[in-house]
Amino acid sequence: MNNLKLNFWALPLVLVFSISVAADVTLEEIVVTAQKTEESLQDTPIAITAITAGTIRDLNIKNVVDLQGIAPNVMLLPAPANNTGASIAIRGGVAMNPAITWEPSVGTYVDGVYMGKTQGGIWDLVDLERVEILRGPQGTLYGRNTLAGAVNFISKKPSGAGVSSALTLGNYGLKQGRLIADYEIGENIFSKIVVSRKVRGGFVKNVPGPYQPAQGVIPNNTNPATKELDTIDSKGFKWSLYYAGDKTDVDLTMDWTDQDNTPPNPQLGNIMDGWSTAFGVGPIAAAGGLYLWPAERHASLGRATTTSLDKEMLETSVVEGTSLKITRETGLGELKLTLAKRKLDWDDKLDMDGTPYPIFHTERHTTYSSKTVELQLTGSTDSMSYVAGYYKFDDDAFTYNPQRIFGGGVSIDQNYSGGGTATAVYGQVTFALGDKTDITIGSRKTDEDKNGFGEYVGLFTVSQARSDSNTSNTFIVAHQLTENTNIYAKAADGFKAGGYNSEASNPSESAKGYGPELIESVEFGLKGMYMDNRLSINAAIFDNEHEDMQIAYFTAEAAAASVVLNNSAEQSGFELEAIALLSDTLKFTFNYGSLDSNYTESVVASDGWAPELFPYAPKSMIFASLEKDYGNYRMRLDYSRIGEHNAFPYNTLDPRSKLTHVEERGIADFRLLMSPMDNMDLTFWIKNLNNESYVVNMIPFGPGFGQLTLDFYGHPRTLGFDLYYKF
Repeated sequence: MNNLKLNFWALPLVLVFSISVAADVTLEEIVVTAQKTEESLQDTPIAITAITAGTIRDLNIKNVVDLQGIAPNVMLLPAPANNTGASIAIRGGVAMNPAITWEPSVGTYVDGVYMGKTQGGIWDLVDLERVEILRGPQGTLYGRNTLAGAVNFISKKPSGAGVSSALTLGNYGLKQGRLIADYEIGENIFSKIVVSRKVRGGFVKNVPGPYQPAQGVIPNNTNPATKELDTIDSKGFKWSLYYAGDKTDVDLTMDWTDQDNTPPNPQLGNIMDGWSTAFGVGPIAAAGGLYLWPAERHASLGRATTTSLDKEMLETSVVEGTSLKITRETGLGELKLTLAKRKLDWDDKLDMDGTPYPIFHTERHTTYSSKTVELQLTGSTDSMSYVAGYYKFDDDAFTYNPQRIFGGGVSIDQNYSGGGTATAVYGQVTFALGDKTDITIGSRKTDEDKNGFGEYVGLFTVSQARSDSNTSNTFIVAHQLTENTNIYAKAADGFKAGGYNSEASNPSESAKGYGPELIESVEFGLKGMYMDNRLSINAAIFDNEHEDMQIAYFTAEAAAASVVLNNSAEQSGFELEAIALLSDTLKFTFNYGSLDSNYTESVVASDGWAPELFPYAPKSMIFASLEKDYGNYRMRLDYSRIGEHNAFPYNTLDPRSKLTHVEERGIADFRLLMSPMDNMDLTFWIKNLNNESYVVNMIPFGPGFGQLTLDFYGHPRTLGFDLYYKF
């Protein structure tokens, strides 16, 4: 095994030294806008993974979770029991609670517009030009809720490219279609319409319960409204209008996505022996000793293909957005005004016990709206470049959350809401000290007013309000070490907004609130192009110091993260991204990330435990890709390995830490890409080629509920075809 590991680590070096320097093909230059201005990826002094339009098409990337495994120290996963809500972690920074009132640790942006929340954050974004994943705090240029990083989706602007279409067919009944009509409708005025539709059957069938009177169990019925789990039914529409003037550009975009899915299977992974007897739902004398709800008989490990659930399972999401950007060239530089509004209507119904018995059912009915105003000036002189701006963000959220436990014997009706206004002014200046050294100084001042509301109907009502301020700074020294090598040192601050744990079942916990989470980060990086631009190597080491880290500590009181712990922590690591053209027809990509996480101060939770583990913070991640071009077709093999980690921040002595431990996994994907005509691409693909059975995340209900723990598995092997045609 040790020899195998050594050989694996030696592989990138062997391949690099195999590069034929006499070959003609070189790596393309990638232009990014991570610092609000266009610049080469290799000249940008921050850790960033840029995914180009070609890779997006090759991998059929449509949404944030399609990016999983590509960037080092980046986890992009569906939230537990979700197909439309995301859990995004960068360098161990993550928001554990998917509730609409919680703030994310990673900012998600579509064409420069902040998405606000991760709930409802998974929907297909078609016609992408580029995706940029920024690692580390982005507090100066991006502001609040980017203390771990940011993910930018950049769409292709209307350009008069004409009509194109895409069709995907795959197993499990996958059918996906897209039509793009992009025309010039006037002088320098372009209009683009994108229509998309996607359906897929489920990975798990809902079948009648396996236990009947012959097995000593009172019959229970599964819900006929839910025939399969993990289905997708999505449709979307996007319209863009773009005017490209001599000095003024206007970009108007409207988008709408409607999803009617079923959630992933809540597979019962663990439960105490004799659970039904302990909770009074075991043998019933009046029924001749038959068991009422023997949940312990339904526990299983390994990805199941069938389940038996008595509650209807659904997850619907309607996302709407409108944005207007006006850009004007002035004597001081480029002045850009961004106005945007977004709206989310989101509902789910969940059977949260993994059995055909009415043990625990819950629903969430959520609305969310946000408005963004940003005025930004970018410019440059011979010796400096600058960015300055004003930013305002308003949002409002509400959730109604009824819960029924033990067949309605315990009924909880919960309402919670939150919102507020955040304003900021910011500026960043880069000075050139000679031909080879730049110094960047930036700062952002944010003021925020927040309100919250929490209600357990018939028990208590809590209203909350708070104000917070933060100043985040950035200092970067970048130096061209050689003609091919740039190095940089960066110190940056970031913060995640404070708020209220409005879900908490304890009124004092709900009322007290929590302050912003702060981070101070130091990063050293190297970016180089070698062997006649046939080898790129980008590397970074970092150290992050978290203060008042917001830990959502799940205790399963009324199915809510009922405790928020403000701990301190240190997270440090190393990242490597390398691309090598081994020949004119062979390309190798290798990304690696390592992460070491430790609490420097821990607050003891109400259950007597102090957190020791970090959710979604594996010690290592690897991505490798080998692509061979045969002329008329290409073959691509991708492999991603995610090290073992935990899904919740429990103490290592707490039994829940073992129940929420996620094992290491390695996933291989294969693609055969063909271009039978100049205007046609055809791809045959297999995802999870090795058919790995792996748990993505869990929900533990703890000792008070007999250690009942639900496991949510990743997708099995899927395969299909992508057809792209340009008319």
